[in-house]
Amino acid sequence: MKMAISFICGVVICFLILYGVKPVLPAFAEEVPPPDGSENVTQSLVGLIPDIEKIYRESLTMPFIQAESEIYDEDIADFYRALMEKTGLTDPNSD
Repeated sequence: MKMAISFICGVVICFLILYGVKPVLPAFAEEVPPPDGSENVTQSLVGLIPDIEKIYRESLTMPFIQAESEIYDEDIADFYRALMEKTGLTDPNSD
C-alpha cells in the first residue's frame, strides 16, 4: 500500500513540475517575414566562404605539376604529360 501511494505521489509531482515548467519554455517560434527590399542573407554570406572546390583541385594537382618539372628524360616526360592531359590534371583551374 505504501508503495502504491508513493508511486501516485511521484506521478502527481512529476505532472506538477511539467505543468509548472510549460509556461516558461517557449513552445512555438513566431515567423517574422523579411523586410521588403532586403537582399538574401545567404547570398551575402557566400562571398565570405572560400572556394573549397578550387582549393581541393589545386592541392590535388599541384604535386603532379611539380613532379612534371623534375622529369629530365624526354620520353618519360612526354608519357607523363600525355597521362596528365588524359586525366585532366594539367590545369588546376579547369572544371
